[in-house]
Amino acid sequence: MRRTISRLVHATLPRPLVNLLWNAASDLKDLPARLDSGRPPQPWRLLHNVGGGDFHAVGRHYFALFREASGLKPCDHVLDIGCGAGRLALPLAAYLDGTGRYTGFDVSRRALAWARRHVRGAARLDFVHAAVRSREYASRGEAGSAYRFPAEDASIDHALAISLFSHLLPEDAAHYLAEAGRVLKPGGRLFLTAFIADEAARERLGRPDTILAMRPISKTAFAADPREPERAIAFEQSAFEDWIADAGLRYAAPIVRGHWSQAHRSGEFQDMLVLEKPEAEQP
Repeated sequence: MRRTISRLVHATLPRPLVNLLWNAASDLKDLPARLDSGRPPQPWRLLHNVGGGDFHAVGRHYFALFREASGLKPCDHVLDIGCGAGRLALPLAAYLDGTGRYTGFDVSRRALAWARRHVRGAARLDFVHAAVRSREYASRGEAGSAYRFPAEDASIDHALAISLFSHLLPEDAAHYLAEAGRVLKPGGRLFLTAFIADEAARERLGRPDTILAMRPISKTAFAADPREPERAIAFEQSAFEDWIADAGLRYAAPIVRGHWSQAHRSGEFQDMLVLEKPEAEQP
């Protein structure tokens, strides 16, 4: 019943209004915790959609996974692709030492402003605005497929992108992978979450009882709402793997499947991928 109502709301109301109502309800639900002076501050969802779950707990969860998957060291330079309000920046800033560095970028100026006010640490912390067009945050700017990451070639030890690729159009996703390949040092790793449609997931995507029903929008992608595909996008696994190879990256570990399609049992919602830029071959 709840799923039917949710789909009806999304189908009949403009997306900005749906987001406003959802974020306002979430902020109201969180109000008792926000008034607890013993809890760390967290951004208001009305200012920036920070996603579901406890802001700090989710950040710590993904930080632990990223640290283990990448072999992160306190002295490393980390690139946070689509950093939002700093959900991952907070635990990363607490972990990196004075020789480490954090660079995060996002399309939302409000989210970056909150992160600059609240994220502190010994490492150098840079929050960069990405002037990229976004249906939700910015009507002006360059296409994602043309954006150059704010980092020099082979300057980043490890990178992460949490809940970002699930909102990227195919051409933007392919370009972001290529940019990650450009900025990573040889041996560097990219930890990301996404909806990757294997054969089992594809069989369930069109079913009405699926948590996240999707329809094809191209030969390489599916969307929950073809009118506003950036709301939630899944990629054909074969296409995504072609983009990985084109970016000069490869799997560093098998995909950890999420339960988004209900084709796999998992404690995670999105699929998790660990990619790496190969070390240069010795002559």
